[in-house]
Amino acid sequence: MVRLAKVIWLQGLLDFSLSAYFIFTTWSLYEQTENVVYTGLFVGLGLLPSLLCIPFIGVFVDRYNKKHLLILALTLILLTICTVLISFKNISPVLLILSNMVLQLCGSLIRPTMQAYLATIFNKEQLIITFQKSASYTIIGGILGTAISSFFIAQALINTLSVIILLTLIIAFYLLWQLPTEQASTALTHHSMLEEMIAGFIYSLSSRFFLQLLVIMAIGQLIYHTTIGFLAAYTYEVLKSSATVYGLLEITISINGVLAGLLGAKFIKRFQRFSSLTIMLILIASLFLLTFNTTLAFTMVGCAGIGYCTTWIRTTFQAIQQISTEPQYHGRAASVRMFFNQSIVVCLTPIFGILAENFSIHHVFFILATLSFIGMLLCSSSQVHKQF
Repeated sequence: MVRLAKVIWLQGLLDFSLSAYFIFTTWSLYEQTENVVYTGLFVGLGLLPSLLCIPFIGVFVDRYNKKHLLILALTLILLTICTVLISFKNISPVLLILSNMVLQLCGSLIRPTMQAYLATIFNKEQLIITFQKSASYTIIGGILGTAISSFFIAQALINTLSVIILLTLIIAFYLLWQLPTEQASTALTHHSMLEEMIAGFIYSLSSRFFLQLLVIMAIGQLIYHTTIGFLAAYTYEVLKSSATVYGLLEITISINGVLAGLLGAKFIKRFQRFSSLTIMLILIASLFLLTFNTTLAFTMVGCAGIGYCTTWIRTTFQAIQQISTEPQYHGRAASVRMFFNQSIVVCLTPIFGILAENFSIHHVFFILATLSFIGMLLCSSSQVHKQF
């Protein structure tokens, strides 16, 4: 319990600081440029370095000390955010985009490393519950970070916000330092990193079931990243509202993400084999609310559904993938999943930005709803049904 508490606090504080920073950067970027194309570039290009490195990240995770990799990633996050916050008065869109590229790369290292690390310090039977509870309490940090950031931006208290972000990162670093190094030793191998990376792809693409999981999770990830990335522009253009309303919508997404983690197991138990189909139907309806809507009330309902469903998809199917994967491939399977997730985000979000700039942001959410329908068809597969 003490170990789980440390992990929860670590991830919660990290999510707090990154969420606060994300609200600050996305709002500042659109406020400066008033151009949705920059938003698309911010989201899409931000994931480009991760996309190029992810195939090898899984090999690093399977080969090297996972705690040391987490320390390296958190150190880079701290240095990057320090650089941006210190130079805030002369901040430029290019610097914001570059900082997001570094942070996304670090996040791409942290996620598979943390998942593989948790698999070594918790029992296999406890992984789904551990993943869901950890995700739920972690999102609480994101909610608080979003709320505090939007409040301080509205009050123009940027210096205070900067101190809070840096302080939480330092505490998170201290908690990580206190966590034990995994007991499981990494097996020595005479294969090159390229050979191991290729083996990871072959393994992860070896069955129809794994492919279905990858596509479903990629759709969920695209919807999540696109929604939070374009929500500032949606608030500014469609709702004609302030950063406070933007923060409120981000909090709505996060709160329902918490509920998805807390109630995820109960949801599966109640709906049994139809739980994934039900989630996809709710997600489609939520996206249609943002497609045909111009009011704050319906936007909040739509954001609530998107927050709940995308978090449910990410936590549940990630846990299923980890459970179904052989231990020696945990890191590489996670990196292959992230490669597919970020590939679709990198390829489509810049296009979404151009589409929103030339037509309307509503068109973006209509496309996402169409992709959700594809995800629903995949969830109807008998192989996916058996996991529930």
